[in-house]
Amino acid sequence: MRRAVAALTCTAALLLLVAPSASADPPFQVRISDPASLVLPAGEFCDDFDVQVDVEQKFKFIAFSGDRGTWISAMTVGKIKVVLTNLESGDSIALSIPGPGFIDVDGNLLVGTGPWLIFIPGEVLFVTGYITFTGTPPQVEPVEIRGHSVDLCDVLAA
Repeated sequence: MRRAVAALTCTAALLLLVAPSASADPPFQVRISDPASLVLPAGEFCDDFDVQVDVEQKFKFIAFSGDRGTWISAMTVGKIKVVLTNLESGDSIALSIPGPGFIDVDGNLLVGTGPWLIFIPGEVLFVTGYITFTGTPPQVEPVEIRGHSVDLCDVLAA
């Protein structure tokens, strides 16, 4: 019995020494932390007023190399906080919108989960749930939203 255990142990050790190692590169990561600010013009998003959008972000873009058995090649994760301000009334809303987002091998945003802020003509949507997108960044549009959605133009107008 001891010989069988010793032979099995030696065989396992030999296999570990000669087995090829995995050669996938580690994920490539970029930290994004610069603040951003923009104004959404009246009439294009919210009908009656401009909206100031101030963004505080500390998130990572993570790209995967090699075949990982999935259709996702990159993702975004981390903290993103926004303050939206009605420039006519001064009313504002603070939100946390960390996502994450999942990107395909061609760089197209495919899916977003969790809290998101989506700018589409006539609406500024705060969405919590599962969102599928179409289009090529930066011109992406939600195709399907499963979850809760609120038009913040209505909230900022009140």
